[in-house]
Amino acid sequence: MSGTAKEKLLAHLDLQDEVGAFSDEAFEELGRLVEAIRLENVYAAPLDTLDKVVGRWDTDFAHFGGKHSAGKPKVHDSDLKLQSFNRFPAAPIRVTRICQEISQAGNAYNNVIDFICSDGNTRGVLIVHGRFRPDEENRQRFHVEFVATELRPGEGCDAPALLAALGLDAAQPLKVDLKPPRLYSDVVYLDDDIRINIGGLGGLYLMRRASDAPVSI
Repeated sequence: MSGTAKEKLLAHLDLQDEVGAFSDEAFEELGRLVEAIRLENVYAAPLDTLDKVVGRWDTDFAHFGGKHSAGKPKVHDSDLKLQSFNRFPAAPIRVTRICQEISQAGNAYNNVIDFICSDGNTRGVLIVHGRFRPDEENRQRFHVEFVATELRPGEGCDAPALLAALGLDAAQPLKVDLKPPRLYSDVVYLDDDIRINIGGLGGLYLMRRASDAPVSI
């Protein structure tokens, strides 16, 4: 295949949309393409060019470190417990979009998950609020601490309706504190359009800059 490493990588990501999920062979090819694009890095020290990092990013591919997550398509069935670090009950949901929103104000580092409840109609948003701390020596490394997780009703919905559709008690708090392990994520490739992170637990995340405004920062 001709073209730059970026062109090859984006074409490979489009293949995921066509087949619904990556096979073992396609996942291995993704790893090779990520290594190749790192040699073409545009902003090699992201912590020194934070204006290129902040904003809302769409997750094109997320591999959370475990083999079971390597082949999941962007739209997939899940539950609130898994998505909220076990802080909400295991209500079934269908994840429709995963974004990351970063801001220099307060060093916000939030994950935003759009979902549809099991009734197939009610929409909600789960925000995992985090903050980052720059690494003084490795200017690609963001030390991240997630501090709270929050449920918000989606378009055409209110909080009572969302809780009811999830099968949760009306008294369920919509925002709860978190104390998960401290993590880090290395931004190994960054340009004006895409960002690639490799997490401390082996996760791989490929994101494209979103055109809509952030909702959590």
